[in-house]
This record gives sequence, C-alpha cells and structure tokens, in this order.
Amino acid sequence: MLREWRMKLKNFRRRITYSETFTAIVAGMATALFYLLTKTLRMEYDFDPEFTKLDRQKICYGFWHGRLFLLVTSFGDWNVCIPTNEAWAGDILTKSLRHYGFVPVRGSSRSGGVRALLNMKKKMTEEKCSGAIAMDGPSGPIYKAKPGILFLAEKMGYPIVPLTASAEKKWVLKSTWDQFEIPKPFSRCCVAMGKPIYVTHPAQKIELEELEQIMLDWLVTIDKRMGNTTTINMLQKS
Repeated sequence: MLREWRMKLKNFRRRITYSETFTAIVAGMATALFYLLTKTLRMEYDFDPEFTKLDRQKICYGFWHGRLFLLVTSFGDWNVCIPTNEAWAGDILTKSLRHYGFVPVRGSSRSGGVRALLNMKKKMTEEKCSGAIAMDGPSGPIYKAKPGILFLAEKMGYPIVPLTASAEKKWVLKSTWDQFEIPKPFSRCCVAMGKPIYVTHPAQKIELEELEQIMLDWLVTIDKRMGNTTTINMLQKS
C-alpha cells in the first residue's frame, strides 16, 4: 500500500513539473533573473574585422557550452537558431531562449541529433537566420568538439565564427559537466567573435581537431584578457 501511494505521489509530481504551465513559469522566472543580473554587468564586445563584413543571417556560430549564459543574454535579437535537447531542462531552456528572441530547435547529439541538425538547416533556410551550436554539447566531454557544426556549415555554405564569453568575476557550477559559468553582479565581461573559418570549398576543408584547437585558443585569449584563469588552469593540467 505504501509503495502504491509513493508511486501515485511520484506520478502526480511528474505531471505537475512536466506540465506546460510549470515549465513556462520556471522559464519566465529564470529569464527575469538573468535580465536583472545582466543589467549590472560591465559588458565589452570584441568583433574581428572580418566578422563585421559578413551577412549576419548567414553564419554558423560555434561556442563552448559552459559559456552559454552571456551569449544568450547578448544576442537574442540577432535572429539566431539554436538547438536544445529534448529533456525537461531543454524544455525550460527552449522557452527561455524564445523570451530572448532566439529560434530554438529541439534535439541534440545525444537524442535526435541528426534530426535536430536537419531541422536546423530547414529552419535557418525558412527563417533566413544564422545558427549557433555548443560544440561540446549537450553532455560533453568538456571542450571536446563534435562534428555537428562542420556538417551544418558545409550544408548551408556558411562560415564558422568562433564565439566566446568571459567574466572577470563569476560563479562556476563545478557539479556540472561543462563547468557552467555565471558572471557575478557588476563584473566586467567580454563577448568576442573570432576570425571566420570557411569550410565550403574543398581547399578550405578543416579537420575537427583543428577547429577544436582554434576554438580553445580563442577562449584562452579572451579569458586572459578578463583575468579568468579557471579554464586555463584546467587545460594546463589535462
């Protein structure tokens, strides 16, 4: 009898927490908190001169999952398509991204990855928007690139732009696989776009390992500028 009641309670709790209303409330609260925190930050932006010449509707942005916070709060009005996973947390993230103005596409390399990339290609074509992919998402290993962005860039004929963000003072969620970073209030922060990487012509082919190193080098460059040594120390130990 006790086991039966526990099962009923578990199912009831699941129906509540997975409901459209509950996830919408959580997403709305998270978006409001992010907005208030962002208003206190001292933001800097560094865009490579070659990036500024590109059509913003025809770019594949590559970034590391743990730096998502500042990117979401900086580029919502740029009409960017971004994949989210199909789990409960992905549902909340999807709703939050829509609040900011992104075009979310459900699916990930762990669940429905190929379908998500094809859906992204379709959505980017229909909406005439760029795409952004967490290269080590959705579940790591941290700073290990996956080939999805190369596939998408080649299919769309778009350049890849290394995108990163760094905060001088931040909280690091060490229990998460990506060591997710959240800037502390009033911190100095930087969001940076690197030099575009072209992959559509046979002579421009790039290996995944080379792209991964370019992305890491760009991350380290901006982290050094911000005095953010957490990732640098971790990379030196690995």
